[in-house]
Amino acid sequence: DRMDLMRAVIVGSPGTPYHYGLFAFDIFLSERYPEVPPEVYYWSHGYRINPNLYESGRVCLSLLGTWGGRGIEVWDPAQSSILQVLVSIQGLVLNKEPYYNEAGYDKIVGSKEAASASIFYNESARLGTLKSILKLIANPPAGFERMLRKHFRSCSQKILDSLEPKEGSEGFRMMVK
Repeated sequence: DRMDLMRAVIVGSPGTPYHYGLFAFDIFLSERYPEVPPEVYYWSHGYRINPNLYESGRVCLSLLGTWGGRGIEVWDPAQSSILQVLVSIQGLVLNKEPYYNEAGYDKIVGSKEAASASIFYNESARLGTLKSILKLIANPPAGFERMLRKHFRSCSQKILDSLEPKEGSEGFRMMVK
C-alpha cells in the first residue's frame, strides 16, 4: 500500500558468523529520496550481533549517513542505490571478522590480542545469529513467511552441524556452559 516502504531479507554469507542466518531490514524512502539516503531499520530481536547493527534497529553505515565517511563511502544521489546499501550490509557489515568493524579496531589487525578477541566476537555473533534465527522462525516478517520456511528447511542440517564445536572454539564452549 505504501511505495515509500519496503522490506528486505539478507542471507548471511558462508564463512562468516552469520552463515545460514536471515537478517530482515525495513527501508523507508522519504519525500527527499534519492537526494537523501533511505532510512534502514534492522530487526535485531534484541541481539547485538555486529558493531554496525544495534539492538534498537539502527544500522551504522556511511552510505546511510549514520556514520562518517568520504568519497564513495557516502550517499551520492546520482549513483547510490538501495541495492548498494543491501550489498554493503551483506559484504561490509556481515563479514568474516566483524570485530574489526568497531571504530579504530582496523589499526590493531594482526595483533595477538585482537585475533583472540575477534575469535571470541565471532563466536558471540554466531550465538546471537542462532538466537535470532529462532526469533525469526517464531515471528517471521510479513510477506517472507514462505521464504523463511523454505530457507530454514533447506539448511536446517547445516545449521545443526555448525553447532558442533570446532578446534579453536573455546569461547563458544564457555558461552554454552
